[in-house]
Amino acid sequence: MRPSWKNLAPALLLASALLSVGSATASADTRTAAADTRTAIVNAANGEIGQGETPPGSNCNPYGPCQAWCAHFATWTWRQAGINIPNYGFTGDIYTWGRNKGRAHSTNTGMQPGDIVLYGTGPQNTSTSVHTGVVVAVGNGKITTVEGNSNNAVRKHGPFDPTQAKAAGRPGNIYGWVAAQ
Repeated sequence: MRPSWKNLAPALLLASALLSVGSATASADTRTAAADTRTAIVNAANGEIGQGETPPGSNCNPYGPCQAWCAHFATWTWRQAGINIPNYGFTGDIYTWGRNKGRAHSTNTGMQPGDIVLYGTGPQNTSTSVHTGVVVAVGNGKITTVEGNSNNAVRKHGPFDPTQAKAAGRPGNIYGWVAAQ
């Protein structure tokens, strides 16, 4: 005996409802995971404030080789949160990585805590991409960053208007940023 559509209707409705609940749960889980990742990045960055070079002025740091290390620090914070990004020494490589992953933005607004901002005029070379920092707070149109190799240590800067970063004492204006999620 073949089942009739009339007998299958309740089962199909139940299956549809369960799939809908499962989808909503998965969506909520994804949002929670994104928030947890951002929180982990911010906590990693804030936890390093004051960490300096050993010896001072040597560029020797705990995040990478003895060289300019702002990018090493920024990518280290992301790896602490489980993001699989290489330990870049050049800030422009972070932008290129982000562009290849669909996470790069060539603006100076819209960033959220956990994102990486890039200072200068573009990712082409060390003359155009001069420094980077991790956004740790956003509010009232301003951002606060934690930056490695800022006067030879990890330091907090801000809050400042991201559209006027150089005027706020940062090493250049923000040419772009890369989203943590």
